[in-house]
Amino acid sequence: MKKTKFNLDNLTIKEKAGQLVQIAPFFFIKDLKNEVYGSFVDLKLTEEEIFLTGSVLGIGGPEEKKAVQKAYLSRSRHQIPLIFMADVIHGCKTIYPVPLAQACSFNPNLVKKAAKMAAREALAYGIDLTFSPMSDLVRDPRWGRVVESFGEDPYLNYVFSKATAKGYDSEGLLSCTKHFAAYGLSEAGRDYNTVDLSRLSLLNYFINGHQGALDSGSSLVMTAFNTFEYIPATINKYLLQDVLKDYMGYKDAVVIADYDSLLQTKAHGVSKNDYDASVKGINAGLEIEMASSSYLRCLPSAVDNKDVSINTIDNAVNKVLKLKEKAGIFNNPYRGSREELDKLALSKEHKEISYNLAVESAVLLKNKQNILPLSKDLKVSLIGNYASSKRMLGPWSWHGNPEDNTSLKSLIKPFYTTDSENYLDVDTNEVKKTDVIILAIGEHDRESGEAHSKTDIRLSREQVDLIKYLKQLEIPIVLTLFSGRPIVLSEIIDDVDALMSVFFLGTMASEAIYDLLYGIKNPSGKLAMTFPRSVGQIPIYYNHLNTGRPFLDDDNPYTSLYLDMPNTPLYDFGIGLSYSKFEIDATISNLEFTKETLPTISVNVKNISDVPGHETILLYVKDVVAEISRPVKELKQFEKIYLQPDEEMIVDFKLGLDDLSYVHPNYQKYADPGEFEVIVANKVFKINFKEDK
Repeated sequence: MKKTKFNLDNLTIKEKAGQLVQIAPFFFIKDLKNEVYGSFVDLKLTEEEIFLTGSVLGIGGPEEKKAVQKAYLSRSRHQIPLIFMADVIHGCKTIYPVPLAQACSFNPNLVKKAAKMAAREALAYGIDLTFSPMSDLVRDPRWGRVVESFGEDPYLNYVFSKATAKGYDSEGLLSCTKHFAAYGLSEAGRDYNTVDLSRLSLLNYFINGHQGALDSGSSLVMTAFNTFEYIPATINKYLLQDVLKDYMGYKDAVVIADYDSLLQTKAHGVSKNDYDASVKGINAGLEIEMASSSYLRCLPSAVDNKDVSINTIDNAVNKVLKLKEKAGIFNNPYRGSREELDKLALSKEHKEISYNLAVESAVLLKNKQNILPLSKDLKVSLIGNYASSKRMLGPWSWHGNPEDNTSLKSLIKPFYTTDSENYLDVDTNEVKKTDVIILAIGEHDRESGEAHSKTDIRLSREQVDLIKYLKQLEIPIVLTLFSGRPIVLSEIIDDVDALMSVFFLGTMASEAIYDLLYGIKNPSGKLAMTFPRSVGQIPIYYNHLNTGRPFLDDDNPYTSLYLDMPNTPLYDFGIGLSYSKFEIDATISNLEFTKETLPTISVNVKNISDVPGHETILLYVKDVVAEISRPVKELKQFEKIYLQPDEEMIVDFKLGLDDLSYVHPNYQKYADPGEFEVIVANKVFKINFKEDK
């Protein structure tokens, strides 16, 4: 690794250790509000030691950043500035759709633009590095943090993690991929819980998103709260050295612990005390400790005791200083401007990107008898908590303010409206005077996110009773479903005429929803995560392995099936309706090939309706016979196009060798010769990959 301009020999061991510790800003100045938890309340540091630390978690704005930096540098012997990091997940002041919704857009270019706009605001706010993207692969909607993820598909995780990191990087905001690794597989969907999976599963599926972010320039890797092979990720040498730095090739990536996770290894039962945790962390490859201070307190004596090499400390400090150089803080330690922030925040350009992404992120899942789009001549009843609520930003919206949003009520101007979800509060006589009911209900905005796991992911009993009651009125019901996760809807799906999943769409949520409902815009989103029929099906995901006794819908009862419910989900990955109608056909150039003659799949798409719209073509591959059991199908490529009425377009997919490859039991990635299937637009091509002679 290239060394920094600093001679590390000029730093004391304590000064070096301090560079590896991240604490909150209120320690440096007195007028910041303390809103943190855990070990921050008892860092066990002296005032002198506080002014040796190297980075800051969060900041209240550019003025506060300058105050913290000024106070710090006034006491810094070497004038090494602090680097400021924060969770800018889907926007800073202007909020974009939550990441799970963004993935449903299948539009990485638009997601990259949103990250670019978010980076501009974050930099003006005083942030040097964002803890985003969250690249965890998720298969369990009970887990609260699915809302921060890009869903259940490894390839989609790669593409959107890469697009997000590239958007940040284009403006000079550093990014951090998290959580390394396999945090999205928390047992029973409970946050911070145990993870147990094979190394092959890890390498084939659970590191893809991180690879995408790192390939696109992410400089930091945050460890996960979970264990892997019974060792917490934060001190897991296999993950941090063998996988990240050797297998993936990112030796220069800086690794940071998640909030207090280094000292949480004591609760895991694998560290005896703070000293033990610090030794295990630094030796495993953890460079920065977040929200605790054992490195600063314990590493100097660990070096004296020869439990830690001074070279290990120097390598870690060198990487942190290189990170600061990359952030540009040596040249501009006070970066951030209130004037610039006020100019950028909620600007026309940023709100336009937020609106466009919100439009493409909503997913139309049901549209019985084409009840949607609605005519503006119809009298509307607007019912539910989100009728007039502006709380549509979703979790981790950082400095976004719901009051900057518009309410659905103000746009729709309904004949009758109520925010109540209790059917006893509904004025039935008024509802009967209307032509259609728009239900704006679902999860509340604080029901998903970190530490917000649930065992019951159905609508509330009150909401179900409301739908059952309204169904009796024989007025069409359009359900706009707000949520941070897939919701179990089996109990009410037959009672609604249309269903649009709108997740939490950010600052321009209401404008996007209104325009979609009334046909000003055409829905184009497709699910990035499966909607189960029942919690009992979880984990449920489209790219599962087959079994030795797959259910074949015949008379044999001894197959893999449920007695009380179909195996299939309510809504599968990749599902999403449009107001347009498309005719799709596909051809392939050759059915037998070598790595030198890989085929091209040509997909002819024609809009046979009078409504212009987007269509996303998804290309899947199935490895029919392999060295190990492979998924029933896997997404390998996709393309989103826009067609006017009667317009026709050909989309060509060039099959790549990587599309056929996977990590084998020898931990090498390559393709097995033999039979594959390519699935596109409900057409299946049986192809044969032959080795070159």
